[in-house]
Amino acid sequence: MALLEVRNLSADIPTRRGTLRAVEDVNFSISSGECLGIVGESGSGKSVTCKTILGLLGPSVERDGEAVFDGTDLLSLTEAELTRIRGRDIAMIVQDAVSALNPVLRVGGQIAEGMIEQGVVGSRSAAMARAVDLMRKVGIPSPEERARDYPHQFSGGMCQRVVIATALACGPRLLIADEPTTALDVTVQDQILALLRQLQRDLDLAVILVTHDMGVVAETCQRVAVMYAGQVVETATPAELFSAPRHPYSAALLDCVPDLDAAQAERLRPIEGLPPDLVDLPTGCRFHPRCPMATAECRSQKIPLIDIGGGRATRCIRHEDMAQPGPVSGTDSTTAEVGTA
Repeated sequence: MALLEVRNLSADIPTRRGTLRAVEDVNFSISSGECLGIVGESGSGKSVTCKTILGLLGPSVERDGEAVFDGTDLLSLTEAELTRIRGRDIAMIVQDAVSALNPVLRVGGQIAEGMIEQGVVGSRSAAMARAVDLMRKVGIPSPEERARDYPHQFSGGMCQRVVIATALACGPRLLIADEPTTALDVTVQDQILALLRQLQRDLDLAVILVTHDMGVVAETCQRVAVMYAGQVVETATPAELFSAPRHPYSAALLDCVPDLDAAQAERLRPIEGLPPDLVDLPTGCRFHPRCPMATAECRSQKIPLIDIGGGRATRCIRHEDMAQPGPVSGTDSTTAEVGTA
């Protein structure tokens, strides 16, 4: 059974310009010990989806749908009930680790604080002992001494490890990692990702990894959900997605990844156009203004997430055309190279 099952999740955010449809009809599930990657351009709704599930967007946001965690719909809980789950059963690694840490508190105390608040340990001394042990597990050298240091005495990579230790402090069953390698150099990124994979295996953690890096997905995740303009447009395993995408946006994302094995240097192929305004969304498929395969039906008809078998789904009525190699045309006589990513 799935540890977390998200069904028809939506989130409307009121703004001065009108209601912003940040998340709409999002469906996915994740089991214990599994890593689900959520990918897409900036502003596609990846982080907002996770914050909607945890009730972190504030009381003015209107949420709909279900987010069933271990048999309990998180969207039906009060703030007090959610507070008992956040941090203890579900933890989150935020994007900017340095900003997430309090600069005037010692690192060990910050890791221990959640354990004390949630009643995971019986005393502060026990919490500090566990904090030191967690710092050791995430690869911080001399944890007994470093626990007494302040965040400014840590590098960016070490601050990220501290944030991971804080997230693991209460023994969560689901870990949401929101761009955990942002602003880190390539070497440190690899270390952090290797650490997450090890923790997932050792602790049987379910991990939702929010990222825009397709390489990270290939190395880390068992399944992937591609998001565009607040909707999941495709779900598949990384191998299926990389070899045969079934949505034009997924194929376009893969085309943006440089080919390091190419015989000669090639120009990167960006996705033409811009994501839609979430206050003034286009009719029909949200990707159709940028899609070279779009037809009149794509422009006028709302496209559901279509089950195409084998645990895969896509929000494209031309998914069968994408399964065929070679160029596929839209009604505007443009073509797209699909089925070859």
